[in-house]
Amino acid sequence: MILTLARMEWWRLMRSPLAWTLLAFSCGLLSWQLLETLETYSGLSSTNRGLGLTAHLSLQLFGFAAVLILFITPILTTRQFSEMFRNGSYTLLSSSPLSLTAILLGKFLGVMLFQGLLVLMPLALSLSLVSGTSLDFGLLAAASLGLTLLVAGFTAIGIYFSTLSSTPAISLAGSYGLLLLISILGQDSLGRAGGILQWLAWPPHYLSLQLGLVRSGDLAYYLLLCVLFLGLSLHRLETRRSG
Repeated sequence: MILTLARMEWWRLMRSPLAWTLLAFSCGLLSWQLLETLETYSGLSSTNRGLGLTAHLSLQLFGFAAVLILFITPILTTRQFSEMFRNGSYTLLSSSPLSLTAILLGKFLGVMLFQGLLVLMPLALSLSLVSGTSLDFGLLAAASLGLTLLVAGFTAIGIYFSTLSSTPAISLAGSYGLLLLISILGQDSLGRAGGILQWLAWPPHYLSLQLGLVRSGDLAYYLLLCVLFLGLSLHRLETRRSG
């Protein structure tokens, strides 16, 4: 039943003009970033190309994709529950035999399936160069994994704020506020980071995967992010049902 709900949510997003506009906008910007990366790399001297083209793609193209996803995810998640609260359709859904966990995970996976298209864009653009250059497929796989985990964490945060209010604008503002906060945690005026606040911020964990380092600590960070905010979302839905 969870997969059925996920497929329904995915199909609802696929029929949305806004979602297709966001995809087209993202594709255009990522294509432009690819050209910028290639131009920058081609302008480097041979002694400054030690990282290789794949590393430049991982850092610049996948890094730009992460910023796009940060701004797009709240737009996709803000109506998941807040819109249903406002128009009353959530009452019908919650009175069905489905558990709240199934409803929550169905919506989460539906948004994840749609955002999988955003994850595939930088990977497909990078692979388009395979006939003309040698690429590090392991590094691209690690960067794609990082982007997928980032999408999962951001989606969990967006859905949580969607359960807090029946006003989509408030949910949107809350999502952006927290996502921007965990983007700059632990940084001083010079952009340096350290301590526990650095661990709470997502950029260092994502950077490790961009560099091809798949570490258990980074994987645990994104897992905890998903579990925490999905758990808070479930608690919020249970509170709403009981009260």
